[in-house]
Parts: sequence; C-alpha cells; structure tokens
Amino acid sequence: MQHGIKQKRRGPLWVVAIAAALIVGLALALSTYEVGRTRSETSHAFGNTGAKDRVDLGIWVGKIDPVTQTATIEVLPTPHGALADKNGRFAADALLYTSALKADPIKIKAGEPISASEVKVVVEGTLTDYPFDSYDAVLAFDIYNGDKRLPTAATVASGDTLFSVNERPESSDDNGIDLTLHAGRSIPSLVFAVFIMVLMLGLALAAAIACYYVLSGRRGLMFPAVSMMGALLFALVPLRNAVPGGAPIGSIIDFTSFFIAEGIISAALVGTVVVGYRVEMAKERAEQAATQHPTDQFRMLAPQR
Repeated sequence: MQHGIKQKRRGPLWVVAIAAALIVGLALALSTYEVGRTRSETSHAFGNTGAKDRVDLGIWVGKIDPVTQTATIEVLPTPHGALADKNGRFAADALLYTSALKADPIKIKAGEPISASEVKVVVEGTLTDYPFDSYDAVLAFDIYNGDKRLPTAATVASGDTLFSVNERPESSDDNGIDLTLHAGRSIPSLVFAVFIMVLMLGLALAAAIACYYVLSGRRGLMFPAVSMMGALLFALVPLRNAVPGGAPIGSIIDFTSFFIAEGIISAALVGTVVVGYRVEMAKERAEQAATQHPTDQFRMLAPQR
C-alpha cells in the first residue's frame, strides 16, 4: 500500500521536473534569440556627426564569404546642410573613394537620384577555425568635392545572419571614415554548430555502448546492432554538412567531433561483425560436436562382428 502511494507521489514530481526543464530551456532559447536579434539590429554612428554640412554614409554589410575571403558591402551617401539641394540630393558633383577591390572612385552627379553602390572588400581570417572562425576587414571612405574632402559620418549595419559584425573606428580625423570590421559567428550559428558536434560525439558513444553490449556477452552477430551502427556511420556525413556556413573538410569541427565519431563507429561496426562472426562459428562447431557425440558413443558400444 505504501509502495503504491510512493509511486503515485513520484509521478507528479517527474511531471513537474520535466515541465520546469522545458520552461527553462524555452526561456534560454528565447533569450539567446533576443540577444542575437538585438545585436544584429544595433548600429552606431561615428565620424564627424556634429558637422551640419556633412555626408552620412550608410554602410550595409550584405554578405561575408569566407571561401573567397571577401565581403559584399553597399554604401549609400546622403548629403546634409549646404551639401544638399532642396530635393535632398548632392548640390555639387562628388567622388567617393573606397578601399574596395575595385579602386575606381564612385561618381556622384549633382541633382541626380542617390542610389547605393555595391563594393567588395577583402576580409582576413581562417575558415578552418570553424565554428570559432572570425574575420577582419579594413574599410576607408573619403568623399571629395574637387580638391576638398567633405566631412563624413557613417553608420554600419549587417544583414548576414551567419555573422555578428562589430565596427571599430581607426581614425580620429573629422573628414573621412577609417574603420575595422570584426565578424564572428552569430550566436544561433555557433549554438547549432556546437550542438551538432556534441550530437556526433553522443552518437559515437551510443555505438560504442552497443558494441560493448554485444561483445561482452558474446552474443554473436546481432543484426539490429550492426544495422544501427551502419546507419549512424553514413548518417554522420549529411549531419556534418548540415552546419551553417559550409565549413571545409579539415576544420575544427572535424578534428574535435566528426573524425572521432566516424572512427569510433567504424571500429565498433567492424569489431562487432568480426568478433560476432567468430562467436557464431564457435557456436556452430559446438552444436555440431554435440550432435555427433552421441553417435560416436553408440558406435563404440555396439558389438563388433
């Protein structure tokens, strides 16, 4: 009676514990999402923001490509004060010089509609450090009206969901913009990649446990265990390739999880088959000896003619 009452009490406790764990996990997930969302939407103005007659540069980081070591950036210049006409366009011709791969300046015609210009800049980093890789790019922007360099301010925003971008001004000059962009993996990308790494190691541990269960008990060829290991062995490849960012073979994710998991599962599969085969053959020989033994005894006891 008391045992039944204890079991009834344990039931609601497990339900409460599971519900609390789900609530805590959901809260952590939403908090992580909110932090990543806030960081991606945050932009800071820097440069000569106090000048009335200035040009504001809207710098939009569209995509960072670690494979080609480049970043695609859109730049939108907007004049203010005496530099703008009544329609908000440039009152005089100007040239926008950038540190992009293409060295030609961007021509801005007076009175014409302003549109964003796409440029590509070089980024420096090591892709094989994935998922802990980071990249730096040096940006420089100068706007000239004839021989006069115009006061410039800038804001930086990023639209690449795989990276979290931070900017750091490198010059205190009022005219012109010099800054360093630092891009690291975004929180969702990093969390997902680490989860895949832990999952691959966990699957390798499951295969090792199944192998130990089969071999320690000399259970022979257990095809369910062998099928499970074979499925895990081939499932790890698409699982590894599912990480965001397209990490190349030989990255940190491979040496810390993928290669280890593949090696453990392969050894477990081969060991289970080889040792299981030997156990099965030994069992068959024992059964054959057991069936032949009574016949041999009968022949020895039979009278000789």
